[in-house]
Amino acid sequence: MAEPLNGWQFQDTDHDGQLKKHNTAISILVEIFPHVLPEVFREMLRRFDGDSQLELVLDQLLRFEDRWVKGRLRPQLENIDATTIIDISTIPVTDFFRRTRYQWAVKTALVQEFGSLSKSTIKAVMAEQNYSYSLVRPILQDIASKSWRHSINKFFSRWSRRREDQSEKHALIRWVKAADGTHVPTLKATGDDELDNELYQTVLAPLFARNKEHQEATDWTLAAQLNHDEAEKNDALFECGCCFSETTFESIATCSASAHVICYNCIAHAVSEALFGQGWAQGIDHERGLIRCIVPAKDDGCTGCIPQDAIQRAVHQMKGGTKIYSRLQSRLAEESLAKAKVSLIRCPRCSYAEITDLYIPPGHVRHHLALYRPLRTFVFVLLGLAFLPFLALYMMMASFIFDIGTPSSLSSIFKLSFSRLINASQFPARFQCRSPTCSALTCTTCFKLWRDPHTCFASAAVELRTSIEAARTAALKRTCPKCNLAFIKDSGCNKLACVCGYAMCYVCRQGLVVGEGGEGYRHFCQHFRHRGGRCDECDKCDLYQTQDEDEVVRLAGLEAEKEWRRKQGQILHQGGKVGNEGGGDQAVGENTGGGWTIQGLIDWWVKTCFTCSVSSEGER
Repeated sequence: MAEPLNGWQFQDTDHDGQLKKHNTAISILVEIFPHVLPEVFREMLRRFDGDSQLELVLDQLLRFEDRWVKGRLRPQLENIDATTIIDISTIPVTDFFRRTRYQWAVKTALVQEFGSLSKSTIKAVMAEQNYSYSLVRPILQDIASKSWRHSINKFFSRWSRRREDQSEKHALIRWVKAADGTHVPTLKATGDDELDNELYQTVLAPLFARNKEHQEATDWTLAAQLNHDEAEKNDALFECGCCFSETTFESIATCSASAHVICYNCIAHAVSEALFGQGWAQGIDHERGLIRCIVPAKDDGCTGCIPQDAIQRAVHQMKGGTKIYSRLQSRLAEESLAKAKVSLIRCPRCSYAEITDLYIPPGHVRHHLALYRPLRTFVFVLLGLAFLPFLALYMMMASFIFDIGTPSSLSSIFKLSFSRLINASQFPARFQCRSPTCSALTCTTCFKLWRDPHTCFASAAVELRTSIEAARTAALKRTCPKCNLAFIKDSGCNKLACVCGYAMCYVCRQGLVVGEGGEGYRHFCQHFRHRGGRCDECDKCDLYQTQDEDEVVRLAGLEAEKEWRRKQGQILHQGGKVGNEGGGDQAVGENTGGGWTIQGLIDWWVKTCFTCSVSSEGER
């Protein structure tokens, strides 16, 4: 039994078995109802007793979910990864029941720090935040800052020693003077190991990391200066061929062709300009994936490149160098994959991709009737054959009246449906990203986060709204034809310069790169106009002409809606492909909420009546 504090006495009433049972029930409920806040489960588990506690909670939630939840749903559910919902180890500890000793330790620490607040206030905030010290303390700080006692303490604190950070003034941190005269932060004991660990991770660890980073930067600067002074004393400095400054041997690199000396600062600036400026086209050797030599040379310049290890060392010396180097490698990898022209399946949440080229020789694919349900398959096959003449007649009438298809497109629809059946049998609909920093589980059809049970595509109204919004954005968007980078002009003149070095006119999209058929600024009207308006002497584009963007957006939205509604009856392009206006190879969906599409209906019929298998030897 611990010592009493201000009338509060801790009694260890923890029942490990009961606590473990409650927390296990919460993990099960979170997995079944991922959209519900865990506080609902804690409230219900407290209300029901007995051995069938979990069963009673499940029964009540399944029958009367709205009555118990009362709108307490997880915000931004679409940003929660599916693995986070299923994996019990990733559920935050603040969602579980807390031990009684931990609650007592939190009360003791908060009463010592917030003596100006009443005990009822502290208890109420603790109950709201499930007794989590890290969540309760900021709320209590905000409440205490509004009291008159805080104003007096703030007035007298002007003469006290000031700290740089709020974590250094934490009530549970004690500064101890070390043997070398420095003050080292230590943590006051709270009486609970879990709270001590939480305080270390949230208060001391960031403070130690910040101090370590500052000390390493100071040591690096001092070591570099001492090294430079010693090299200068021994006449061992090297002159950079780019900025002509003198530096030490440890901070230089040489190009692969002419052994030009380049300092790390110039290499770092070249990488920054390539990534964030307009130096990607000229500063990168796209064949080798390296930085080109930046030393000025005669004729066309040096053809050498900077070694990869030198680039890595130079970039890592920059602030945020790890992220910059990772971004450089990602962009080089994406460019290489684009040049390879291979079929890829990409993670929609990061840059991870896998090759999906699937070559199946003729005769290796065999289609069979779905005989695991023979009666159902027999009925649907007969219905499909009986419906086939009416479908052909409908396609023929649609091709002549509405001009939305051709009679020959029917075979293309069936061919696409069987092709999708083969791909579905070889590639799962769920795509697991294998990037260690992402690991998202997504759908290969609709590119949304996968969550069982999963339904691809939203309702027809949502799809229509999305199509209109995309068309309105595309009406103002321009895309660089060299690197396919999309951008929108916010202000300035109508000459748009891309980061890859390409330049174009915003009005007519004509290329303006001098030396590649472009005229530069001579593409725009050069005549003086007294009262503005259109030029009477030429028909060139205006350098600062502004268009009625509201009208452009409105017309684009109307056209997109008209096109979307026309395609709802039959979504066909040349070759029988089905998809959006961009020519995508995917259907709107089997049932979009607004009715069936022809392609979706045929896909469903083929998937219901047939199965396919891929043999390794093929037909003999």
